[in-house]
Amino acid sequence: MRLAKLLPYVDKICARVNSGKIFIRYSSGATESECGKKIGVQGKEKQDAGPGEGNGEGNKSSLVLGVYQSGDKFELTAAAAEIDQKSGGKLSRHLNEMSSQLSLGKALVVTDVVPQHGAVALSSLGPKDPGYNTLEDLDETRENVRVMVGAGVNALRGRGSSAVAVDGAAAAGAAAEAAHLAAWRFEEFKSDRQPTPRLSLYGPEGQQAWAEGSILGRAQNWARFLSDMPANKMTPVDLAQAALDVLCPLGVRVAAHEHSWVAAQGMAAFLAVARGSCEPPLFLQCEYRGAADAAPVLIAAKGITFDSGGLCLKPRAQLQEMRGSMAGAAVTLAALRALAELKVAINVVAVIPLCENMVSGQCMKVGDVVRALNGLSLQIEDTDLEGRLALADALVYGQAQFKPALVIDVATLTLSTAKASHQSHTSPPGGVLLGTGGGAFGCFSNSEGAWAALRRAGAATGDRAWRFPLWDYYQRQIRNDPAVDLRNKGSGTATPCIGAAFLKNFICGDWLHLDMTGVGRVAPEAGAAPTYLAPRRMSGRPTRTLVAFLAAAAGQGGGEPGQ
Repeated sequence: MRLAKLLPYVDKICARVNSGKIFIRYSSGATESECGKKIGVQGKEKQDAGPGEGNGEGNKSSLVLGVYQSGDKFELTAAAAEIDQKSGGKLSRHLNEMSSQLSLGKALVVTDVVPQHGAVALSSLGPKDPGYNTLEDLDETRENVRVMVGAGVNALRGRGSSAVAVDGAAAAGAAAEAAHLAAWRFEEFKSDRQPTPRLSLYGPEGQQAWAEGSILGRAQNWARFLSDMPANKMTPVDLAQAALDVLCPLGVRVAAHEHSWVAAQGMAAFLAVARGSCEPPLFLQCEYRGAADAAPVLIAAKGITFDSGGLCLKPRAQLQEMRGSMAGAAVTLAALRALAELKVAINVVAVIPLCENMVSGQCMKVGDVVRALNGLSLQIEDTDLEGRLALADALVYGQAQFKPALVIDVATLTLSTAKASHQSHTSPPGGVLLGTGGGAFGCFSNSEGAWAALRRAGAATGDRAWRFPLWDYYQRQIRNDPAVDLRNKGSGTATPCIGAAFLKNFICGDWLHLDMTGVGRVAPEAGAAPTYLAPRRMSGRPTRTLVAFLAAAAGQGGGEPGQ
């Protein structure tokens, strides 16, 4: 039965495709296996819903052990001191010989320590218990553990270790995050894949924190998988299928609405973006209910599975990475996965417009005017600024339908300030990437409490946010045409601020706008990326920051998020 409007209060929502069209199937008694059934797409094979864990075999596990450093002096962690004692002081002798080569982010591998373990990676933790660094806005104790573990796991993975036990040092949860992030690689299309090592915590203490950190690391790896898949293998239908396969068995209600449903809602701005592609658009709606009667947090995410720029075509160098234009959707789905696995007591609803932005005889044109779901007329001045058009309708729909306590949108909204020459092999950085160099994602907010909570979450996870201005100065730059209500580009050059100003017109309450441009892909420059993320690939950031923010909101005694 094809439905023309949403029925939100059902126990289970599943979807299937028949001849390219989505039908919504509701069942109060659907099993987990029914929820995970494949969407049948003619001519396509089912894609893996997420990365798998390695199953390599080995009789001996390798070890990652931490070493504190202060100048030319070193101190072993408790786990390293235990191994040193068992080895008769071999670790200390190795360190005496090679400690000058150690620094934070580096690891040394030795193989003749104890017979019950194979290779041992000695990895630097930097100074002991550095705590919170105000200038860096970072919990350095936790982040140094991630850096230490990432360096050690990378060193052992390169040696082909099939099982790795990790020293949790001062933060077993952070160690688990880094171990899973460092061990995983995107090798979906390689014929000779290297198995992902089996990971465990060394010692009995901190197992609960390790388990929770492992959930966060695996969730971010799923976001990396989704956003690194090529656009022909991660179409709107494929992304909806991945959400169904992974989230529905965890108790998250998922609905994938087809074109006719979107048109019936009046989402003309979203459909203007989608009409240039032969791939049918979908509107994905996911509901995680972890609390009883509390108002939900609404997350709207950009789900452009390939962004050519439309008629305002991107240069080739940028097109190579536009499979990741749906990284906001990937991060949001991964956050929902982590929340469900951790059973966080919060209600979260995600609304994700899924489509491609392509060039064709039917694509939107420069100068077109469309009307958003709240009635505002929008002039399309740049077809490459499509994300804000799709998000506008999603934000209006989500707020009207769910009356959220807080609205968050997650998007790669601004890539560059100007088009590069099509003859050029490189494109100038711009937007948030120009401002932060990939060191932080951009945040805009009309709520001081929500921003403060997000900042704390970023300091704890190592994925930091940086706040940009949300002033009327930028509002005037998109409202200064007497013929229309809003322009999608405006007259200024501060592209992140103008993008946020545009979205602000579709917000009715407390709001966080996360512009993740610059952190969605790991920078190739040496030293720019943390040791636990592979360079030149999609990063899955800021999945863990979003989860930490929502988990902290859930623990505030029933208060609204960000208050």
